[in-house]
Amino acid sequence: MDNSSIKENVRRLRKKGNLTQEEMAHKLDISLTAYRDLEAGKTQMLNSKVMKMAELLNVPTEELVLGYTPQKNDHHALEEIRSEYCTTIASLERRITDLEKIVSGLETIIESKNEIISMLKKRLGEEK
Repeated sequence: MDNSSIKENVRRLRKKGNLTQEEMAHKLDISLTAYRDLEAGKTQMLNSKVMKMAELLNVPTEELVLGYTPQKNDHHALEEIRSEYCTTIASLERRITDLEKIVSGLETIIESKNEIISMLKKRLGEEK
């Protein structure tokens, strides 16, 4: 993440929190000029200042640096997806079994009709 993205996040979150540059400088225990340089991207932020800014802005450090909060692994959501997946698979397997039975029945019908056709052909051949 480059410093320009961080400065934009800092400015956006500071304004969202209704804080002035002066208030941020005071709370970070730095001069107003130093804070303005940080927000302008003229000065690289030190990790300790990034963590303190995130705390002052009441946001996770990730949001300050990345511009968003990465989603945490939600075990419950993953379990719900797995359960839905297993239910769908079981349903599809039952449908496949039903379709296999239908195909088998149709094959039996075709076989019977072929036998009937064969017998009719023999009768026709005998009558000629």
